Amino acid sequence: MFAGPSLPQRVRPDSDVLMWRPPARRGDLHELNLEPAIKVVLVDGYLIQQHPPSPTEVFELIARGHEVWGCSSLGALRAAELRDHGMRGFGWVYDRVVDRTITYDDELVATLDPRTNEATGLFLANIRFGLDQLIAAGRASQSQAQLLINDLRAVHFGQRTRHLCGSLATSAGLNASAVDQLLATDVKRQDATALVRHLTTSALAQ
Repeated sequence: MFAGPSLPQRVRPDSDVLMWRPPARRGDLHELNLEPAIKVVLVDGYLIQQHPPSPTEVFELIARGHEVWGCSSLGALRAAELRDHGMRGFGWVYDRVVDRTITYDDELVATLDPRTNEATGLFLANIRFGLDQLIAAGRASQSQAQLLINDLRAVHFGQRTRHLCGSLATSAGLNASAVDQLLATDVKRQDATALVRHLTTSALAQ
């Protein structure tokens, strides 16, 4: 599993069937030398600072007999691109890339702590999911959600902080408890955790 800010080290499950790798960059998938039965999961990868793994690297892994899964971040993007070519996608973020709710890569990018690879800013994809939950609960309107999304889209991802999002959400008409819930939402982590649970349960059952 190639993972970083979507599933930080401090919250990763301890399992004998998992091998953890840092966020993937160009060439990392090509360099893997694994038995074909081993599944490869792409959660996080470099999108800004360095080149991400290419689609060709994924094709090569699939051709060598590996199941390749993607979720949460770069994994969701690659899985959506390659869903008709053997890569398997999973989770809310993947579904929103497929249905083109998420059309910009920067919705899956935030500023990171270089020491821990954890996010110090907010992922716009998480805010989208949180707004969907608030709308479903009758605690936010579609117009309020769209206003907040538009305001956050208008600033560089490096400026999407908790403070800014909270201020914009309040200006859009959300009350304090709704803002707190919104800022606590992390669908990227939920997707990655659920995929880990799915794959490890399947592996242990075999």
